[in-house]
Amino acid sequence: TEGPAMPQPLVSVIVPAYNAAGFISRCVESITSQSYPELEILLLNDGSTDDTLAVCRKLAAADSRIRVVDKPNTGAADTRSCGLALAHGEYIQFADSDDHLLPGCTANLVAAMQRSHADLVLAPYRMMVPRKDGGYDTREYSLLPAGVYNKVDYLWQLTGNAAAFYYGVLWNKLYRRDILTRHDIRFTSEMRWAEDLVFNMQYIQYAEVFASIPQPGYYYVQNPQSICHTQIKPATLVQNKIQVFHYYKDLYTRLGMYEQVRPQLYKFLIDIAESTYPSGPFKK
Repeated sequence: TEGPAMPQPLVSVIVPAYNAAGFISRCVESITSQSYPELEILLLNDGSTDDTLAVCRKLAAADSRIRVVDKPNTGAADTRSCGLALAHGEYIQFADSDDHLLPGCTANLVAAMQRSHADLVLAPYRMMVPRKDGGYDTREYSLLPAGVYNKVDYLWQLTGNAAAFYYGVLWNKLYRRDILTRHDIRFTSEMRWAEDLVFNMQYIQYAEVFASIPQPGYYYVQNPQSICHTQIKPATLVQNKIQVFHYYKDLYTRLGMYEQVRPQLYKFLIDIAESTYPSGPFKK
């Protein structure tokens, strides 16, 4: 017989939204319909010029777990930081307004967090990949075998261009809010590229136990109009990529791993310097 169920901690799901009126309902419904009930859903309207705010308020009227925050437009990084400052959950999850969570996502992440006493849990994700005939294929991305990892073993996985995306995005992970608040980890708005990757690199400095689960949790919809593709000057991009490389180098140096990973890191630097798309594993 099983023992008493563990108490279910509150999870804060942070969703920044900018001109998302056409798709945010699907995103939010994928969160509210999760089997895990203890949710605080923060919808942050980042100064949208369409009906996003009205849609968010309508969604909130139907579910008391939703809080709507209306703020001037300051960009996704600052908006996520605003969400972090308002969150009450023991755990933090992020979603983008044009994507959606797969069923069971939050329950699976929380179960792994509790079972492994982990500081960070990550899950595979699915992505719509355009076909030549105009249709789409769904591809699943899973880079880390299911299991529990210490910091050194986890960091061995992080180099390589596809890896930078898998480990650098926010939405396939579950974070502990106490680590974020204790070390004042937030998003840096001056990093127009890879502010999520830098956020994760900061978090890894203080996390000790990492868990990977086999169940995919997130459906990522490639949006060519996203901020990454439309608003970054090439010079800024190169500068940001060099900053990211320094984050990597500092972290690996502190852990005494730099000499071993140096060849991969330099290959990674060349890969990201050459990659046209800043935000992920785009297929030609």
